[in-house]
This record gives sequence, C-alpha cells and structure tokens, in this order.
Amino acid sequence: MKIKLSFAVATLLVSPVSVLAETEMEELPTIIVEGASERPGAFFAAPDSSGLKDTASLLKSVPGANVNRSGPLTGIAQYRGMAGNRINIAIDGVNMKEVGPNSMDPPLSHYPAALTGALTVHRGIAPVSSGIETIGGSMKVESRKGEFADEEEDFKTTGVASMGYSSVEDGHYGALMGSVANQNHKIHLSGSQESGRDYRYRHNNKVSPSKYDRNAFTAGYGYQRAGHEFGVNYSNNDTGHTGTPALPMDIVYVRGGLYDAKYNWDMGDGIKLTSGLHYQKMRHLMDNALLREPANPNMLMVNRTTVEAGGLDLALELPLFSGAIKVGFNFDQSNHEADIDGSMQMSTGLMPMIVQNFNGIERDRYSAFGEWNGQVAEKLMAEFGARVTYAETSSGTVNSAMADMCASMNADMAANNMVMDREMHEMHQNACSQETLRDDFNSQARAQDDLDVDLTAIFNYNYDDNLNLEMGFARKNRMPSYQERYLWLPLEATAGLADGRVYAGNQDIAHETAYQFELGFDWHNEKAYVAPRMFYHYVDDYIQGVPIEESNVSAEILEAATNVNAKTLRFDNVEAHLYGIDLEAGYSIDDFWRVDASLSYVKGERLDSPTDDSDLYRMAPLNGRAQVSYEAANWMSAVEGVFYANQGDVAGYNEELATKGYMLLNLRGNYEPLEGLVIATGLENVLDTEHEDHLGGYDRTNGGTTRVPMRGRNIYATLSYNW
Repeated sequence: MKIKLSFAVATLLVSPVSVLAETEMEELPTIIVEGASERPGAFFAAPDSSGLKDTASLLKSVPGANVNRSGPLTGIAQYRGMAGNRINIAIDGVNMKEVGPNSMDPPLSHYPAALTGALTVHRGIAPVSSGIETIGGSMKVESRKGEFADEEEDFKTTGVASMGYSSVEDGHYGALMGSVANQNHKIHLSGSQESGRDYRYRHNNKVSPSKYDRNAFTAGYGYQRAGHEFGVNYSNNDTGHTGTPALPMDIVYVRGGLYDAKYNWDMGDGIKLTSGLHYQKMRHLMDNALLREPANPNMLMVNRTTVEAGGLDLALELPLFSGAIKVGFNFDQSNHEADIDGSMQMSTGLMPMIVQNFNGIERDRYSAFGEWNGQVAEKLMAEFGARVTYAETSSGTVNSAMADMCASMNADMAANNMVMDREMHEMHQNACSQETLRDDFNSQARAQDDLDVDLTAIFNYNYDDNLNLEMGFARKNRMPSYQERYLWLPLEATAGLADGRVYAGNQDIAHETAYQFELGFDWHNEKAYVAPRMFYHYVDDYIQGVPIEESNVSAEILEAATNVNAKTLRFDNVEAHLYGIDLEAGYSIDDFWRVDASLSYVKGERLDSPTDDSDLYRMAPLNGRAQVSYEAANWMSAVEGVFYANQGDVAGYNEELATKGYMLLNLRGNYEPLEGLVIATGLENVLDTEHEDHLGGYDRTNGGTTRVPMRGRNIYATLSYNW
C-alpha cells in the first residue's frame, strides 16, 4: 500500500493531495511513501524555493528523512540516522555511482527537482526487491518522460515548461520537458539550466563559496505493444563552478551521463518480466583556489576523478498461493580513479604534491533475491524476503611524489652530510612516512570479498477500515565503501563526512550487519489521520572513524598520520544502535482549510565506546513541521512552521560541534489563471533568523570552527505551464 504526496517543486506550494486539480497533478512531482495506507489527506511541505536545488531537497517532506548538505547541489540523503551509501538510491532504476570520492555528486544531485517525476521512499524497512544493500532504506527517482497516447488518440503531446527566481542567491532556473507519442511509439526530450550566486543570510552576510551552475539534458525513445514495453534513454549532467563550503575543495566541473535500456513484458495473469541494462561514465575536477582563498596560500591542489560503471537487472513476478512472488538478479560493477595534482611553496622552492589517491578501484556486486507478498490470515498481510549478495573489491598499486622523494633525500643527506633545518626535517619525515604507507599498502593483497544475506519479515494487520497495524523485522548488510577500505594516505576523501578530519582506510574492515525492528500504526477517517512509527536498529560492526591509538594500527601508520595531520582517524568497526520515532498527522477543518504536521526523532549511540562520548556522528536533532493551508477555486495558500531542537548529543571521537535549535516561518501561495498555467510566489524564513543546520557540515572557509549558516530571508516567484 502507498500514499502519494504530490506537491509543486516548480511552484512550491504546500497543499493537501485531496484538493489538487487534475491538471496540476500531471504537472507536479510526486513523493510516494511506500508502506503507508491510503488516506484522505497527507502532510507535506516544499522544502526549498523555486525548484532550483537537487531532488534531495524533497526529502525534508518525508517523516524520518533529512539531508546532509556540503553545498547547494550536494544533498546526501539521510533516513533515520543513516546516510550516504547506507541508503540504496536508484535513478530511473539505476544505482548511480558517485564520481567524487567526497560525495560532491551524490545520486539525488543528478536530477534537478524540476525534471523529477516522482521520488519514492520506502518508509521503514525496505523490501529486498528494492535494491542491493538497503541497510539504511531505499529510495528511487523517476524522471519525466511523457506518456503514450490512448486508444482513441492518434498522437499525444505532453510537457511542462517552468522558470523561477530566488532572491537569496539571485538564482534563476528554467526547465522544459516535451514528448510526442502515439499508442506504440514515444520520443521525449528535456533540459534545464540553473545558476545562482553566493547565498545570503542575516544582515546581508554571504556564505562563500555557495554559487552554483548546472545544466541537465535527457532524451529517450519508448515502444509498447501487446504487453511488451521497451525504452532507451540517455541523461547528461554538466555541473559547472559550484561551491561546497563544507569541503576543502569546490566543484570545477562534473560531466558525463547515463545510458540505459529497459524491457518489460506483462504476460497477463499476474506474470511480469522486468529487465534493465545501464552504462555510466563521468569525470570530475575539483580544486581549492578557483572559488575560495586557499586555507594555506602556499598550497594549491586539484583533484581529477573518474567513474565508469554498468549493470544488469532481471526480475520475474508471478502469482503464488494467496499472493505473488518476485525473484530476480542484480549485477553492477564500477571502476574509480582519483589523482591529486598540486604543489606547495617552500623556502627551498616549489614542492610537488602529486598523489595517486585511488588507482584501479574495482567493485563488483552479484545479488539474487526472492520476495513473497500476500495474505496469510484474515485481515493479515505479510511480506517475506531474502537476498544473497556476493561482492568483490580490489585496488591497484598507489604512489605519491613525496613517497618517491624519500630515497633521494636519504641519498643526498648521506652523500653531502646534510644537516636539515626544521622545514626540511618535517618534509623528509612526511616523505618517508608516505613511502612507508605506500609500500605497506602495495605489499598487501588489495582484494577482498564479502558474502551477505538480507532477510525481511513485515506484517500488516487491517484491524478495520480506519486502522492498520504494522510490525517488521529484518537483517540487513552493507559492504565497506572503497574509501573505507582503500584510502591509503590520510586524507578527507570520506564520502562527504565533512567533519574537517582526515581518515585512513582499513583493508581488514568487516561489513556491517543490522538487526532491525519496526512497530507502528496508521489511523485515518474522512477528516483526520495519524501515523506513528517506532524503530530500533542494532548494528554489528558499524563503520566509523576511531582515533588511531584505539585502532591498533602499526607504528608506521601512526607516525605518518601524525605527520600528515594530528586529527587523523582510521575507519574501523564498532558496535552501535539507532532508535527513534517519526510520525505524521493531519485534520481537515472543512472543504477549504486543513492542518498537517510531522515529527522525527533519531538517537544513535556507539555501544562499545571506551569513553563517555558514545553518540554517533551527524544525527539530525528532534525536528518537525506544521502547516495551515487554504484552497479555493483557482488559488491556494499556506503558512508553514519548521522547528529543529538543540543538538547536544554529538560525537566525541571527532569533536563534533553542537548546534542550537531554531524555528522558521514560511508563507506560500499560487494562482492558476488558465488551465495548466500556474503563478506562484512565497516568502521563506520570514523573520530572517540566523541559524545553522546540524547536517550542513563545517564552514571550511573560516577554518572549520562553525557550521555553515543556513539561508536567510528569501522571496521567490515561479511560472509554469503544463500541457
């Protein structure tokens, strides 16, 4: 069962599903929360202004979901305290791979919200059929592709055009999607352009660098006949100069695209075959001087990275007993490269800082699953699933210019009986430490494999027409990322942790195993609804950074890490648990007015911490939102309040900063003078309060001593037309 929460990203209106006009429903992106019962209304809120940001922004409308953000286009999905690659995210059925080792291009950044057709979030325990490695949940994005013509139509054209302006960063966007189809053939094209300057907050202060520039393009062809459907698509992302103030470098460009082909066959009688094939190739350049003043003016760095990936998906669904069974196979493979090229000005001259950060990284996953859904007793539905995944990871040999210098410096000192000054001594120590790390890494096998088994059992009891009860159990796994295993030199290439620390990888690290429990209910009648969910996750071998003295690393790594950065951590396994509650509720006052609200809370703790500092890193504080909305014949309006509590439960191992709570007031409205034409405007952060997002990372432009400030008062306006 599912509930669709539809709202205008292009028009940014907050209003109930039950009162949206049909023409608007076709235009608006849709949030689908799997696992919720049908009910007459639902709470949702436009989380950002005028459709200018990535699709991740939509997640703030979902109970339990949030966004870790390092910059305007770097929204990393978080769900119930788990984030990044702990969440399985599919874009048009494809598990997109990040080209940046520091998550400057997380999966949900690949599609602007204006071109998103639907974002599906599995509430609670994700089905095994939703993807590989769903320990933190599962989400999928479907882009706009148009529709085939109906039987009575010869040709059908569909599309949407929208544009908008946002005052807080002088931002502009434009998006256009169109399709032409008959009953059997369909062609679709779409494109968007977004740009903005550094955004402002209270007293006209600026967050720099926070400018952004992105173009997106998609094209595709579809064919259907007699139960068969085939489609080929291409999507391209071209992100230009874009700031990431919570990271040590900014985006110079992210370029590349995804090719995919799909074939589905509906054989009738409940038997369906689905299949997909995809290929992804992207390249990325970042640096520390184009959009900001370097923290060390004598050190200039650039990082070039690439990803090449592909995969295959097959699934067959057919009736079995009182329900249906789905069996399938998934394979995906990815290759990663990352090379740092830079230099440091020293008294003796320019010193090269060339590092082969990741070389020949390969990650292959082979996974098979089976899942049954059906009725097991009167009023009782159940879902049972199992997935077996085998993964192979490997790395090539690595090197750095400093490591190569150690032997020559030793030879020069011996030949010339040199006495080094302090600067030369530190450089020599660093060079030889890197040589030790390089040789230690290259001497290892540099290949690992993992075998994981995921299991789910979810029960839904339909007590009556108004009340559903749900309980679920699961065992879920996650393999270590390539950064967690193969980061041979302590650096900040940590998949967007944005905590200002450098990390060392660990080839001996084990995969995570979570044991999950969920309990909740969904009550609703014609005027009201309330749907709370409680959850508890125990995670064996949870992966996080630990101080190097705790990780039992070799003296060589300790020495090298100390020379590189005194704040070095090493990825390792710990024991942890996460628990909390999220809920949504609403009430229709009459045909025009309604009130809706949501609340989310998660607590994450390390269970084997050697100190009293046991909190996990980057947990969203208690937060919620409430709104009052009004809808008339051709216009709508809403008043929205958002609150976040203080977050003092912060991680001690990396000295995470606490944040203060805050409240926001937003006003929104739109007007439809003609069918399909919508004019919208709004005022966000009405009181222009200054506040910090606990999930926003540290502001590296001021030394990383504070969080990145959130946006100040913003006036936006949009115009969109749907046909």
